[in-house]
Amino acid sequence: MIEAFCTDMQPPAERAEYWRDAVRRAFTRLEIHAQGTAELHGAIRRTYMAGVQAGFLEASPQRMARTAPLIAADRDGSLIVSLQRTGDSVTVQDGRETLVTAGELVILDSRRPYVLDFTDPVRQHLATVPRQMLDLPDSLLSLATGRTYSPGHGIGGILASYVDGLVATTEHCVCAQDSQRFLRQGIVDVLTALVALEGATGEQSAVEQALLQRVRGYIRAHLDDPALSPASVAAVHHISVRYLYQLFQDEPMTVGRWIQRLRLEACRRDLVRPELVGQTVAAIAHRWGFASHAHFSRTFRAVYGLSPAQWRQAGVLQAAPLQATGSLLKTPDS
Repeated sequence: MIEAFCTDMQPPAERAEYWRDAVRRAFTRLEIHAQGTAELHGAIRRTYMAGVQAGFLEASPQRMARTAPLIAADRDGSLIVSLQRTGDSVTVQDGRETLVTAGELVILDSRRPYVLDFTDPVRQHLATVPRQMLDLPDSLLSLATGRTYSPGHGIGGILASYVDGLVATTEHCVCAQDSQRFLRQGIVDVLTALVALEGATGEQSAVEQALLQRVRGYIRAHLDDPALSPASVAAVHHISVRYLYQLFQDEPMTVGRWIQRLRLEACRRDLVRPELVGQTVAAIAHRWGFASHAHFSRTFRAVYGLSPAQWRQAGVLQAAPLQATGSLLKTPDS
């Protein structure tokens, strides 16, 4: 069975409610809100295949939240395997907050709260697997959810390729019942192998993960401090700078680049907030920890392709937000 949903086919006044219902029918119940002044837009195509669903989601900048009341209203749960094809998003589940970039995969459990923040228009390839199909304890599942897996991760890369192939297969052909069962068993087996692998190494890294979350929380709370740096963060947590970088070695960015990214994103939002129109670009940059206006302007242009003043003038929240050019990927800090 194939289902398709698209907001562009609906009257403008009805698109938001239509989209929320489409996401519920295709995946699970979620609270959905647009980012800033953007309107909710999206398209979904999914195929139901021997108990597993596969398809794609395209969405405008928005926040999706799986809350406790929504979970209580649902009887069953599923694991959602999401492969980011375009755009950036931020995923939060089980105490882990993760930036997901194109090519990366994340696993979510619909039986526990999670948040998806689409900061850009995104396309995701998705597979939804009922929880009862995996013969694994929840203690192992909780170690695998809310974290990213890159194409070079080994089993994570195999799972990403499988999801991509599954979506392509269901888009271009109708599979016989026997074929559907084999395809379903394939994703169940690879997903089980990945979760089991995470469980084997998860206990060793539990302490490091807890420390990493404390570090991330501290950075967010002190983002407006111009003195915030890898060295100051390490000193506060009584660890060496080298060990701090080890904590971030499996993250998409180094700790220094992540601090810079968060500051740039905060400035990008504030530059187009109507209530801050009277504040200068320099004042906004300074509030978020940029001591040098010239350095801020160069960095902002390098990442977003426009100067801060041009970004503010364009009012980009009313159009499609630009994507970062990649200069903030894991590279040596400057």
